[in-house]
This record gives sequence, C-alpha cells and structure tokens, in this order.
Amino acid sequence: MTRTSFRTATVTAVVLVLTAVAAAAAIAPTSHYAARLIDDLAQLVGALGAVGCCIWSARRTLGSDRTWRVLMAIGMVGWTVGQSLWTYYRTFDQNPVPSPSPSDIGYLTLPVFALPALLVLGSSRSRTPGSRPFRGSRVRLLLDGLIVVGSLFILTWSTALGAVVRGGAPTAAAFAIAIAYPATDLVLVVIVVLLGSDRRVRWQRQLLLLGLGMVALSASDSAFVYFVSSGANDIPTLYDTGFVAGPVLVLLAAIAPTEPSRASLAGPRHSPFSEWVYLLMPYIPLLVTGLLMGTRLILGKRLDPVEMWIGAAVVTAVVFRQLITIVDNARLVERLRESKLQLEYQAFHDSLTGLANRALFHDRLSVAIEDRLPFGLLFVDLDDFKAVNDQSGHASGDAVLAVVGKRLADSVRGTDVVARLGGDEFAVLAGGVEEPERVALRILDALAEPVMVGDQWYTVRASVGVVVCGDHEHPLSVDELLHQADAAMYEAKRQGKGGLIICETGRGPSLLN
Repeated sequence: MTRTSFRTATVTAVVLVLTAVAAAAAIAPTSHYAARLIDDLAQLVGALGAVGCCIWSARRTLGSDRTWRVLMAIGMVGWTVGQSLWTYYRTFDQNPVPSPSPSDIGYLTLPVFALPALLVLGSSRSRTPGSRPFRGSRVRLLLDGLIVVGSLFILTWSTALGAVVRGGAPTAAAFAIAIAYPATDLVLVVIVVLLGSDRRVRWQRQLLLLGLGMVALSASDSAFVYFVSSGANDIPTLYDTGFVAGPVLVLLAAIAPTEPSRASLAGPRHSPFSEWVYLLMPYIPLLVTGLLMGTRLILGKRLDPVEMWIGAAVVTAVVFRQLITIVDNARLVERLRESKLQLEYQAFHDSLTGLANRALFHDRLSVAIEDRLPFGLLFVDLDDFKAVNDQSGHASGDAVLAVVGKRLADSVRGTDVVARLGGDEFAVLAGGVEEPERVALRILDALAEPVMVGDQWYTVRASVGVVVCGDHEHPLSVDELLHQADAAMYEAKRQGKGGLIICETGRGPSLLN
C-alpha cells in the first residue's frame, strides 16, 4: 500500500470509529439495547477487518514481517470468536453472560499471540552501514524495566486487579478468568512501552499502531473489570471505545507501508520531539501512576499496602536510575573533554612525528613577532631524502622522518618550538640571538649520526637556513620570515649541502660548514 492510500485509510478508519462511538453514546440514554448493538457490531466489524488485513498483508511479505502478521491474525481470529459469542449472549440471547464463558477463551487468545507478535516486530532492528550497535548499561536497562513494570502494576492494581482480588469470585475458574485479563494486559503494555523506547526498531510505524491497539484494548479491559468487580452489570458505552479502536489499529498496522524510507537506510533521523519521546517513554507510565495516586490522596482515599510497597520500590528504582545517570553523564563529560583535547592536539600536531604542524608553528611565530623579543627561525630540509623513499619505500622513509623528528626535538630547549612543515621540511623557533646558531649546530651534529630502520642504516644530512630577528625596527611578517629562511636554506644547499646559512634581518648571510 502506498503512503497516500494508507493516509486515506487511516482517516477513514478514524472517522468510522468516532462515528460508531458517538452514535452508541447518543442512543444509549433512550435505547440501551440499540446502543449496545451498535457498540458490539462495531467491535465485531473492526475485528473481522483486522483478521482479513493481517492475512492479506502476510501473503505479500516475507520473514519476520510476515511472522508477526500471522501471529496477529491468529490472535484476532480468537478475539473475533470471543466477540461473536459475546454479541450473541448480550444481543440475541439477552441473558447475563456467564463467567467464565467460551467468549473468555476467545478473548484471551489475543494476548497469547500478540505477545510473540510484538517481540518479533520489535526484534527487527535497523542496520545501517558503518553503524555501531548500541551498548547500554544492563543495570540501567534493568531499572528502566522495573520502573515500567512497577508503575503499570500499581496502575493496574488501582483500576482493576486490586478490585478483583478484594471482591473475589464465586468460583476459582471465575476468579482465574477475572485475574487473567488485567494480568495479560499488564504484560502487553509493559512490552509495548519497552519496545517503544527502543529507537532501533525497524518498523516504527507498525509497532506504534500495534502497540496503541493493545493499549486501547487493555484500557477498556481494565475499565470493564473495574466496573464489573464494583457490582455493575455493564459499563458505559464510552468505556468500550478501546474495544472499537483496538482492532482498527491492528488493521492499520497490518496495511501500513513496509518499505523503509531513504532516511532510514542512511541512518535513523529523529526530530527533537521524537528524541524526547524515546527518552521519556519509560517514565510516562510513572507519570500517569503518580497523577492517579496524587488525585486519590487529594480526594482523601488511602493507599493500600500493595500500592505503598510497590510505590516505594519504584521510587527507589528511580533514585538509583538517576544516580547511574549522573555517573554516566560525568563519565561522558570527561570522555568529551578528552576527545576535545585529542582533537585539538591532532589539529595542531603532525601525526607522524608528533611535532607541531604548520598551523601551530605559524601561530607561535606570529606571537613571537608581536612580542618583539629576539628569536631565530631555522628552516631545516633533508638532503636527497627522495632517494630513501625510492630505494626502500615510503614506510622506511616515514620511519626515518620519525627518528629525525625526535632528534630535532632533543636538540632544542623546552621553550623552543619544533615543527614539521610537510614532507622532509622542518622548522625551529628558538628564542634569543645566539641560541639559534647553537641549535642549528646541534641539529647538524645530531643528524650526522646514521639512522637504523629495520636492518638497514641510512645516512641523513640536512641543509639549514637561519634568520635571526634581533632588531624589530622593521618587523617582517610570518610569510616574509619563512621565505627568507627558506632562501637561506637553499643557499646552503647550493653551496654544498649539509651546511648552515645564518643571516639577520637587514644583513647579508654568512656560511658555516
């Protein structure tokens, strides 16, 4: 089904459900029988539609996408049989529905098959190229599950389960059936909430619709059990809305488009609102339960021991959950700080030698010029280094460059800056007027020692150009100084390589061998 057709079907389904519910509610004050007939027939038609759509769509799909539809088809067949018997009892036989009755078996078939259907649907995860699997804390996930289970148990106990237990039943079978409805509803809603908080589920639309359908049925189940356990012979028509809407939502889940969008193939993208929904999903039942308990206390109703003890356990789980979150956030902040420092280091340092790169060297040289303190700029270029790469390969050449970088760093003071500008070109920023010459000589001596890589020795020589900046009356720019030092280095190469040219800004060069 196309997206446009699905939207049309959704709008039509919503209109039909609202029309049936409104018609039954409007007729109820004057003709309870007619309202009940409309209500029951609307439930039956919706259930038959859900069965048909599940079977039809299952024939057009494969794998897990077919499996959950088949399971829901079986479950909805049982629910349809139960609804048919219920409609017969109430509409045509017009006698009180026995408890337990064959309709109960049909109704309880649905949760038996809906549970594995939800699990199959939720087990289909999006797998995008390059994506890394989520590795959440097991303790955190366990606490989230306990919060959801505890909150929904309190909600179920307060609205249906507690009334059934306190009211009892004429027979053990009737009591078991009465307990089965809220218990199975609790399990289904818990699974829906937990799966709904997992953004990796591939078929989000199907899970949402199917989950809402189970929640709608569970809500009306709880209302029915509550009214019946309180002594009522029937429940108001409006409380049957979940029985009408639930099968229709299952129908929509079965016919929802199954083609993943381009966005899902490229990776999950969620709006800020949906991100908050995912984060808060486990706490929505807690919020609803808290509002219910608060309202009861305001109205002067006391909480029974089950509500108090389970509530205390849920609050304890929330506290521990928040403590774990605080610790995780602190660790995340520390990892982010370390990552930021690492990125900053990588942005301003050469990955091969660990020396400063061109960007950082330009910055330090600019600061030295602005401070107007005496300094020397050394431009170091290895002689005939291309032969190393050509004869032994770039891996050996990189190993030689790493050794050269270490020897350069060992030849300077801690306040000096050594950088690799690229390839086999290095630069040194040395403070003072006399120190740059000393540094250059130490570099030449250090590089005179052969370099051993693997089982082979390499002789590395370098030509050095030095510019000494002691007079700042006519300050030069960074590019001008680098150009002058580079020219001095090439002059040293021209005059025999392995030499040193020193010049001061505004003065001629001098050659040292």
